[in-house]
Amino acid sequence: MSSSGPSPIFVPLLPSPRLVAQMTGLSLKQSELEVRQQHNLKRVLKRIKESRRRTAGRTPLGHHVTRIKGVMSALHLPDSVVVVEGESGNNNDWSDEEDDAGDGMLRKMDVFVDIADSPDEEELKRRVAKLFNDVFASVPPVNSSQIEISRLSGAMTNCVFMVTVTPPPTISAALVPSSPFISNYQNNHKEETLVKMPKKYLLRVYGMGVDEFLSREKELYWLSQLTTLGFGPQLYGIFGNGRLEEFLESTTLGKDDIRDSSTSKHIARRMSELHSLVSYYRPFAHMTENHKNIIPRSKSAVFCHSSGSTKNIPELWRNIEAWMHLVHEKWQRIYNICHTSRLCMEILDNWSRVENAAVKLRTLVEASKSSVVFAHADLQYGNILRLKHTGELVVVDFEYAGYNYRGFDIANHFCEWMADYYHPDHPHLLNEDMYPTQSERECFLRTYIKAKFFLDANMKADPDVVESDMDLSIQLRAVNLSEDRLHAEVHALEREIAPFVPASHFHWGIWGLLQACSSEIDFDYVEYAAQRLSIFLRQVDKMA
Repeated sequence: MSSSGPSPIFVPLLPSPRLVAQMTGLSLKQSELEVRQQHNLKRVLKRIKESRRRTAGRTPLGHHVTRIKGVMSALHLPDSVVVVEGESGNNNDWSDEEDDAGDGMLRKMDVFVDIADSPDEEELKRRVAKLFNDVFASVPPVNSSQIEISRLSGAMTNCVFMVTVTPPPTISAALVPSSPFISNYQNNHKEETLVKMPKKYLLRVYGMGVDEFLSREKELYWLSQLTTLGFGPQLYGIFGNGRLEEFLESTTLGKDDIRDSSTSKHIARRMSELHSLVSYYRPFAHMTENHKNIIPRSKSAVFCHSSGSTKNIPELWRNIEAWMHLVHEKWQRIYNICHTSRLCMEILDNWSRVENAAVKLRTLVEASKSSVVFAHADLQYGNILRLKHTGELVVVDFEYAGYNYRGFDIANHFCEWMADYYHPDHPHLLNEDMYPTQSERECFLRTYIKAKFFLDANMKADPDVVESDMDLSIQLRAVNLSEDRLHAEVHALEREIAPFVPASHFHWGIWGLLQACSSEIDFDYVEYAAQRLSIFLRQVDKMA
């Protein structure tokens, strides 16, 4: 659903049995237990964070506790989640009963920020000021003299800017629910109350053509869910080709940071927490452990578009299926663009070798029996922030997140150790010598496994007890893993992730070919794709 009028501030969704039932296909009764488990997950995650702060000698920050508490009577969901008829925002399946107070939909503004013509600084400020007025209906209107804007480097799919508005914009309270992120500006009369918005924002403008190979609706759904759990930034506004997010006072990790053992362990814990969400947010459309039985087995089915549903397939195969179809559609354009790269032309001229190697890859992946989890799938260092006030790591950019193989998420992170996206001359090239050593991988995997066992022991909800989200008194259970058991688990996980290393190269190699056709970001996608596909071919041949 689109809207041309001012949009209420986007507030995190609260899980309701009806919402969970619709998104997962579970019965309403089963979904009630899911919601209890999700409440338990929130409590435990907050309890863990509180313990970390106490250990570091810090007092818990108030907004970390209260951010879960912000509730609006008409929350917003992507169009794909809720079908709304009429002005009331409800149909026969979604009533106005009290149980549905957390249900709603996401209104996408018919507003676009055009940066394709590379506007100068003053013109960009003018366009951003107009965006704030269109999205927030600011009172008084924001003008370009209030705007300071700087582009952040490192993004490979979107253009990302930090926007500072001085003084901060104020908007009508009628458009804003109760939220801990927004302060009262004046209180003369209720109908005239204004609220003060934050001063800093992250402006994300989607790259050209990107919507062809990723789902923005799915990304926004997950962002709304993860925000309630303390993962990622708050969403403030969503418009036609981008969104406004909370600006987190933080530093983005670099290629050297992720090699630090303490930081690597921290990342492993974050990843384990994300993966644990599969127990609380079930895969859509009854995805089961038998997912491998519905992965297409013939080469023609894998690499040609099929009219059959791919709902039950992990994101790795969903992406490969869709992206290979786009490669075939855009073949002549890709071929013309890649003529400057000898390596890329060699790969294109022998494309059947890529298809044959991918069939071998599928066999290797199936043999790994890797679990399907909620995976980020793009956990490169540029998508990890370290908060300045607490030192906590925050994962951002969930464009490729979804139900995927655990092995893929871990292997993909390891592959990102080889990247140097800030290199002054060759940010597109990977250095294979920088792939984590056995001891570095073991450090990460040991922490991941210990975190997993801890989370499994502490995050099972008692279906007969529903405690408050704000209850921080829950006692965490200790988990004792013998060294022999831990060593065995690490060894098994190392074997599990092995086939996903070439899978990562294949996945992003195809992505690079498609980006070369449409992206306006200054990055050599052709050479990037050629290198990753070349590594993929070499590794699959060696493994097979």
